[in-house]
Amino acid sequence: MALPKTPFLPADGKIAISDNTGTPIVLTIAYEDGDLQITGLKSGFKTTQVFKNRGKHYSVRKVEHQAVAFSFTAHATGIIDAADGSIPAALLGLAGTPWATPVTTAPANTGDGDLRQLKWTGERTDFGGTADTTITLKYCDCEFDFAEGVPGKFSVKGEAYILAGDAVAFT
Repeated sequence: MALPKTPFLPADGKIAISDNTGTPIVLTIAYEDGDLQITGLKSGFKTTQVFKNRGKHYSVRKVEHQAVAFSFTAHATGIIDAADGSIPAALLGLAGTPWATPVTTAPANTGDGDLRQLKWTGERTDFGGTADTTITLKYCDCEFDFAEGVPGKFSVKGEAYILAGDAVAFT
C-alpha cells in the first residue's frame, strides 16, 4: 500500500472528545485552528535509560512509561451549551449539560482518574484513500485555558497515559 501523495492540511482534520458511557458522549470541536500537536510518541511509550562505563555506552534499557502530550486551540463560541456541550462542559463535567456525569475512559481497576478520549480524524477518502486516518489518545487528562481576543480562544492541553499497556491507536 503506497502512502497518499496529498499532505494533510488543517482543513482535513477534526478533533472529538468523548467519554466512556454506554453510548459515549461526544463533543466534536466546531471551530478550531487546525494546530493539534501530539508529542512524545515513542516505541513502547517508555523512557530510555543509557548506562555508561567511564563515558562509553554499554547498555540501553526501556524503563518507565512516558505520557504522550497534546495541545490544540479552539475558538470560544460559548461556555455552556445544554444541547451539545462545550469544551468547559466536556472537561469540567458541568451541570446542565450532557457532560454532567461523564464516565472515565480509564480501564476498570486503574484508579479514579476522570479521563477522556481524544480522537483526531484526517480526511483521506476525498483524496483517493479507502478510509480516513485517525489518531486516538485513549486515556487523556485534559486542562484548558481561556483567553479573550478576536476570536476568544480555549487552549486545550494534556497528557495521554499508558494504562493496561495501551494508550494510542492509529488507523
